[in-house]
Amino acid sequence: STLQPRPPSLFAELRTTMAAVEDTAPVPRANEAAAGTGDGDAAAEEEAPTDFAWMPEGCVPMADGEYEVVVMGTGFTECLLSGLLAIMGMKVLVVDRNGYYGGEAASLNLTDLYKKFMNGESPQADFFAHIGGASGPAADRDFNVDLVPKFIMAHGNLVKILLHTKATRYLDFKAVEGSYVVKKGTVCKIPVTGTEVLASGLMTLFEKRRFRNFLLYMADYDESEPATHKEFIGHAMALYMNDEYMNQPAIHLINAVQLYANSLTHYENAPSP
Repeated sequence: STLQPRPPSLFAELRTTMAAVEDTAPVPRANEAAAGTGDGDAAAEEEAPTDFAWMPEGCVPMADGEYEVVVMGTGFTECLLSGLLAIMGMKVLVVDRNGYYGGEAASLNLTDLYKKFMNGESPQADFFAHIGGASGPAADRDFNVDLVPKFIMAHGNLVKILLHTKATRYLDFKAVEGSYVVKKGTVCKIPVTGTEVLASGLMTLFEKRRFRNFLLYMADYDESEPATHKEFIGHAMALYMNDEYMNQPAIHLINAVQLYANSLTHYENAPSP
């Protein structure tokens, strides 16, 4: 993978761009329009080799032909924008000074990794033998080391953008084998199946039931559907006079509900807090 997380503001801009792309038909280029007219001179002109006489002495062309957009670098942002521009019908050239894709967030094989951190020097044979150990010399692509490890939510906006731009043709995804937390010095696996939940010691049986109800509530919650809201807690327990608390950090509501519950149980048989 060659992805690099970016701030949410960038994704907001990209989502706007994607919406515009979906509603916009591919833009025909000038040479395509000429070719469609049946003009023999235009067709002959398109087939003629590109003249690089204007290029300064000592320079060589990086690619044959002319491009509407040239993108410098192959990082996440550059590749994503290149894909969007290509979808819009533009002819795009992407160049990179490195011999690999991904910029500072690339996944490097052993040779590229060695060169990056050893001032461009190529690894010697004993380098691969040392890594391979008893199983023999390691092959160059036995390892792909992420310079910046990436974790992506499967249903997140980033995956949707990658699918839209067809960048997934050049990516390999691997599911994380599991998530873990440390509780009282012990590493515990976060349960993801019913069997794991029952066997997990992270919560008591009653806590598991309450947590299940909480997850069901979160799954059914719809901001535009008042029937899924439990607003009575804010008024009946947190004692808010209006709904302004819904625009505040959740910790304020939590503190208010805790105060209500503790006050109710502070004195035995109290009819109110």
